[in-house]
Amino acid sequence: MVIFKTIFMSLLNQKSKKKKNHKAPKRKKLLFLDLGCGENKISPEGLYQNALIEEGTPVEILGVDFHKVKGVDKIHDLTKFPYPFKKESIDGIFSSHFIEHLDGPERIKFFDEMYRILKPGAKMRLIHPYYKSSRAIQDPTHKWPPICEESYQYWNKNWRTLNKLGHYLGNSNFEIVNMTYSFMDSTWLQKSSETTTFAIRHYFNVVADMMVDLKKI
Repeated sequence: MVIFKTIFMSLLNQKSKKKKNHKAPKRKKLLFLDLGCGENKISPEGLYQNALIEEGTPVEILGVDFHKVKGVDKIHDLTKFPYPFKKESIDGIFSSHFIEHLDGPERIKFFDEMYRILKPGAKMRLIHPYYKSSRAIQDPTHKWPPICEESYQYWNKNWRTLNKLGHYLGNSNFEIVNMTYSFMDSTWLQKSSETTTFAIRHYFNVVADMMVDLKKI
């Protein structure tokens, strides 16, 4: 009996040592793009605060823009396709106030390109002026058309097929994960959801910007 206990305790000690010596596997570093970042490339903390990654996730963020300024890691004219990234090589995309600088046909190519370079199931966040905001037309470099909620239907393959529009709107396939708004006047945040929803759809200069999260299907 004593011998059994000795052997049993020895086995327990061996297992305990193995557990202590076991190292947790390294978390794979994600690759994110900040498209049209200018001097405002988002930080890893910014990605976390925006709920785009979990806190502590290893991530590399490449700022991509036409002009070489602080924060830009890759110089590329984003109106020229394809972009210099391999197929399904990107874990996520963030882009704030860039897409409104593309015209309609360029946007078709843009969403096709996002679909090409993003990994399956990867997400993309776009922030841009709302179509009923003066911010949509104040910048002389903004292009037509301004962007509304329904604009995003065109980047879903099933919707294009149902509406027989698949022959000229590209090959991208995204689902809308979330849509939120920033307001020109913060007092709208204090009003009821019914009042705010009505105002968003019927009044100008209630919403400043839209923030849209898309997922590659």
